[in-house]
Amino acid sequence: MVREIGSDADESSASERNPGDHSPGNPSYILYELNSSRPTELPSAPFEPSRYPAAYVRAGFSVEWHEMAPALVSPSRLTIFTQRLAMQIQQTLSDQVTPLRLAGHLSVLGIAAVILVLSQVQIPNWDLNLQATPNPNLVQNELLTNQVGLLLSSARAADDFSLRKAIVPFTIVPSKQEAKPTIPVIYTVQSGDTVLDIAAKFGLQPETVMWSNANLEQNPDRLAIGDQLRILPVDGLLHVVEPGDTLSSLADDYETSIDAIVGYTANAIADASASLSVGKEIVVPGGVKVITNSGYWVDSQVSSVSYPSNGPVGSGNFSWPSAGYISQGFWGGHPAIDIAGWEGAPVSAADGGYVVTAGNGWNSGYGNQVIIDHGNGFVTLYAHLSSVFVTPGMTVSKGTQIGTMGNTGNSTGPHLHLEIRYGGFPYNPVGYLP
Repeated sequence: MVREIGSDADESSASERNPGDHSPGNPSYILYELNSSRPTELPSAPFEPSRYPAAYVRAGFSVEWHEMAPALVSPSRLTIFTQRLAMQIQQTLSDQVTPLRLAGHLSVLGIAAVILVLSQVQIPNWDLNLQATPNPNLVQNELLTNQVGLLLSSARAADDFSLRKAIVPFTIVPSKQEAKPTIPVIYTVQSGDTVLDIAAKFGLQPETVMWSNANLEQNPDRLAIGDQLRILPVDGLLHVVEPGDTLSSLADDYETSIDAIVGYTANAIADASASLSVGKEIVVPGGVKVITNSGYWVDSQVSSVSYPSNGPVGSGNFSWPSAGYISQGFWGGHPAIDIAGWEGAPVSAADGGYVVTAGNGWNSGYGNQVIIDHGNGFVTLYAHLSSVFVTPGMTVSKGTQIGTMGNTGNSTGPHLHLEIRYGGFPYNPVGYLP
């Protein structure tokens, strides 16, 4: 920009003035660098305001028309600041990146301002009553719908408005349970049954089944398909009154109390002083008997020999005599394990020893059997065999086949009855087998 200071002369007269004349009242053009306050005189050539200012401005100068005093006149600080600010704004606006950066800063400031405002706002605490609705598929009739409505109304009136599961009324029809019998029932022995299995079917101890059936008391293996067994409703035993029996004597013999016998309704005993009729069957709840089946094989009908003084001695380590699974374990009335399998399966000696008994026959329900004395206090019994391959007096080694599995004697299916005794007392074979 070119401006004339301190002169009323027009542009044409100004151009005719001598630029080098710095006398008072003689206007002159002074050239200033935009970034400096130091003046620079224009060249001595005639100055034409119509074209020189624009050229000098583009070159970085500011041209002003001053009426020169004898000394140079410097521009004011305000003028210099204004000029610099104008140029800085122009340079900033010409930059394409700066507006985007400015917009980003303004956006961040705006978001911060909104967050600050919202943090000062108090959000009201709304107490909402949320109540789940019942499943319409469960509403079967008008009565059920009315009941649900009453329940929902009661829930709305309650003080506790917490979210809760809807109460859907329904009727539970209890399953019909047959009354437990109070008198003994009859059970017919099926193929594969054992005393242990039969007791489990009725939730009883196996001794209860044994003590309620006289033919099983001494040997529960005397079980045959088709046998009719008396099954008590509770654990205990069944007693048939004999001459001289009293409630007191029965309680002592069977280790129970008089009240337990009298209190059993099916016994139909009036009180503790009542007399007992001979032949009457009485259930003794919780009663026990002494098991006297330690001489299982004393009634053997097959030939036997005694163990010689110089007989073979076993190792004391036993092996499984046959393949199969345990169908009946060791318990008070069954001092053995039954290994069920298929008829004809090989049966071998569990340890080396001397055959003292071997043969066929009934043998008190054992059927075909073999007894081996191992010379170290152990004796083993193998019963219900289909065939026997050894004879008394033979020496056998561990693993020697002595027969095949069968179903002879009192048996409800092919299996091997195995007993292990030490010093004449039975022990659970499972504790000696690998």
